[in-house]
Amino acid sequence: MYQFRDPIHGFIEVTELELKIIDSPSFQRLRNIRQLSTTYLVYHGAEHARFGHSIGVMHLVSRAFNSAVKNYERETKEELFCKIDKEWYSQILRIIALVHDLGHAPFSHGSEVLFDDGLEHENFTKEIICGTEIAGYINDIGENFVKEHNAGEKYLITPELIWLIYGNKNPELDKRYIMPDFKFLKSFMDSDLDCDKMDYLLRDSHYCGVNYGKYDLERLLSSLTVHYNSKDKIMQLGIESGGIHAFEEFVIARYFMFIQVYFHKTRRYLDKLLVDCISSVLENSKYPSNLSEYLKLDDEYIIAKIQERADKDLNAGNFVKRKVMSCIYETPAHSFAESDKQLFNAIKKELKNNNFDIIEDDANKFAHKLSPVFEQYDDPDSGKEIPIIDRQLKKPAHILEKSILLQSLRKPINIRRIYVDKGHSEKARNIVYAMLNGEEE
Repeated sequence: MYQFRDPIHGFIEVTELELKIIDSPSFQRLRNIRQLSTTYLVYHGAEHARFGHSIGVMHLVSRAFNSAVKNYERETKEELFCKIDKEWYSQILRIIALVHDLGHAPFSHGSEVLFDDGLEHENFTKEIICGTEIAGYINDIGENFVKEHNAGEKYLITPELIWLIYGNKNPELDKRYIMPDFKFLKSFMDSDLDCDKMDYLLRDSHYCGVNYGKYDLERLLSSLTVHYNSKDKIMQLGIESGGIHAFEEFVIARYFMFIQVYFHKTRRYLDKLLVDCISSVLENSKYPSNLSEYLKLDDEYIIAKIQERADKDLNAGNFVKRKVMSCIYETPAHSFAESDKQLFNAIKKELKNNNFDIIEDDANKFAHKLSPVFEQYDDPDSGKEIPIIDRQLKKPAHILEKSILLQSLRKPINIRRIYVDKGHSEKARNIVYAMLNGEEE
C-alpha cells in the first residue's frame, strides 16, 4: 500500500494499482485545476486543486460504505451483501471516487460556459475513463480482483462498468445494471449526503480559512446506515435517527459555504472576467471538443495565455492586475418576490439612465434540494434523498419530518447583483441609496 498525507484526512492509503491511475498524466493534470476557480483571489489560501479532493473522496467512500453496511448488519442481524460482493462494491466505489473529476476544465466550474453546446465536463470524464491509459489501469484492477478472489468474470471491473454506475443517464436499461445495488452505490457520490460534498466542504473551508463548511464528519459517518426493502427492490443510503443533528450541521455548512464563499461577490465578478479572458485565448472562443487537445489545458496554461495578452487586452490586463468592479447593489439571499425583481430592474434602469456601464450577476442554486417527499424509486433521478432510519418503526422517515431547522432551507439561493467601475462606485451607491430610501436625486 502507498500513503498520501492529506491535510484533511491524515494518511490515505491506496493500492499499487490505484496508484497507477493517480500517476497517470490525465490524473496528474488535476494538480493544476483549482478546486474553486478564482476564489484564491479572494481567500488567498484557496489554491487547492482537484487532485487532493479526488483522493480525499476515494478515502471517504471507503469509510462511508463500510460504516453504512456495518451499521445495517449490526441493527438487523442480516447480511446485506456477501463478502465478495462487499469487497467488489467497495473497490468499484473507490475507482468512481478517484476518477469522478477527471474531465474538469481549467478553473473547474468557473469556465464551464465555454464548452461547446451540449457538452459538459462529464463528457470528457467519460472519454478519459474509457479512452486513455486509465482504461487499462481500471481493467488491471478488475482482473486483479478476479484473480485474488478466485471469482468469475461477473466480478471484472471495467471502465464501461464504472461509467454505467456513475455517469450513465439511464443505466437501468442496460442488462449489466444490478438493481438496486448499483443505484445504492451511486448515492455515495450523488445524493443529499454524498462523499463528494463531505470532502469539498471540509477541504474548501480549510483552505479558505473559514469555519462555514465545518461539520462533525466522524459523527456523520458513524450514523450512516441502509434502508433496504427486498420486496420493492429499494436500497438507500440512510441516517440513523441519532445522527439527525450531524446531518443538519452538514446541510447548514453547505448553505453557508454557498452564501459566504462560492457566491462571494468578488469571486463571482472575477469568474465572469476570467470567462471573457479565456474565450479570447481559445480558438473559436470555446474549449476544444477533441480530448487530446482538451487535456493540454489547465490553469497554468490559461494564466500564461492571459498574461501574454495583458498589455493589449483590457479584460486580460484587469484580470492579471486583479482590477475588479464594485458591487453597488445586491438582493437578499432568497430574492424571488416580484417586488424584489421590480426594484432590481428599477435600479438597473436608473443607473443606465445616468450613463453607468454595469455588469449584472445572477447567482442561484439549491444549496440542498431536500425533496419534501420520497421520489418513485424506479425514477432515474430518484434515490438521492436520505431517509431517516429508526429500527423501531416499520418505514423510513423523511428528514423534513424530523427537522424543523432544515425545512427553512428548502428555498433556493437567488442573489442578483449590479457592478460598476470602482472609480464611479460612490456616485452609483448614492443613486441606489436615494432610491432605496425614497429620496429625490
